[in-house]
Amino acid sequence: MLFARDGYGATTLRGIADEAGVSVQTVYAVYRSKPGVLEALRELAVNQPEADALIRQAMQEPAPKRRMALFAHSIRERWERAGDIVAIHRDAATTDRSVKAGVDDAEQHRRRGIAALAQSLSADLRSGLGLTEAAAILDTMTLPALYFEMTEVHGWSPDAYQTWLTALLVREILATAPDAAD
Repeated sequence: MLFARDGYGATTLRGIADEAGVSVQTVYAVYRSKPGVLEALRELAVNQPEADALIRQAMQEPAPKRRMALFAHSIRERWERAGDIVAIHRDAATTDRSVKAGVDDAEQHRRRGIAALAQSLSADLRSGLGLTEAAAILDTMTLPALYFEMTEVHGWSPDAYQTWLTALLVREILATAPDAAD
């Protein structure tokens, strides 16, 4: 992907058209602009049926530890498929104000989901941990940059990341009493 390889600023619609094997006019007709191409990519990153299904499953799961495992799996799926798209958007938002609003909206959507998960765990939080702190841990430990750091920089497999994330979230967020439904 040109945006990832060359950066948002250096990528042209001509380059996108050449890479896709279509005319520049086709790119303009479909996406209208370079930010329009990014918007289409953002939709792919935000709307991921597999990851979304795992989140829904997690929210309905009665066992807190299993809920964390499903959530960690959803995060792994999301960043495995679209972590590069998120990085491209963050890069583009630093130089193109028209992209920043979409990035901010996507991030708020993500944080609302995390807050809902934290709320669903309220009865199972470890002693002394409030909802705000639980949401902050969930948010921070599931950032795409952390997934990238673990898998790309340090060479962890996606499975190893998911296992680590599950264990970390269970340890840092949930009460230590064992779940009967584990």
